[in-house]
Amino acid sequence: MSDKILIPGEYVGPGEVYAEGTTTYADGDEIYSSAVGKADEAESTVKARVSKPELKAGDIVYGTVFILMDSFAILNIYPEEKDGKIPAAPDEGKIPVRAMSEGFTPSTRDAVRIGDIIRAKVVRIEGNKAELTMAAPELGVIKAFCSVCRAPLEKTAKGLVCPEGHMERRKTANDYRHYGKIRF
Repeated sequence: MSDKILIPGEYVGPGEVYAEGTTTYADGDEIYSSAVGKADEAESTVKARVSKPELKAGDIVYGTVFILMDSFAILNIYPEEKDGKIPAAPDEGKIPVRAMSEGFTPSTRDAVRIGDIIRAKVVRIEGNKAELTMAAPELGVIKAFCSVCRAPLEKTAKGLVCPEGHMERRKTANDYRHYGKIRF
C-alpha cells in the first residue's frame, strides 16, 4: 500500500489497476481520488479516513426529482441517518421506469414529476451513481406539487388534487404527506 496521501481530484492510477468507487471517480481510463485517503493496490481503491458509513444497497434515501425522461428520472438524493451519522453517498440517483412501481408504469410521468419529493431504496451503487427503486408500498412520492400552479397536492379519494382543482397521478408512498420530520 502506498504511503502517499491523496486529496480529492488527485490522480490515483489507471483504470486497469484501480476501480471507480465511492472514494474515486473515472475520467476516461484514468482514476482520480474523490476523498482524502491512501491508494490501496491490493483492493484496487482508495482507503479514505472517513468516519461516516457508506450508502449501500437496501438503504433508504430521500430525493427531489430534477430531470424527467420517458424511461427514467434523475434526482438529488439525501440519505437517511444511520446511528446519528449521514452516510457518504452520491449526489444523484436514477430511477428507471421499470422500478417506479410494483406493476407496469408506461412512463415516468405517470409516477413522478419535476420537484416531487420521494422516498426510494438503493438497488446498487456504481461509482458515483446510485440506482434506486420505488417498487414498494412505503416508497414513492411523499410530497408532490401541481404541474400547473406548483401548489402542494392533497390526496383525496379521486387522486391528488391542488387547491385550484387540478388532478394529477403519482406513485405515492403509503404515508403521503404524513411522513413526519425528515432528518438529513
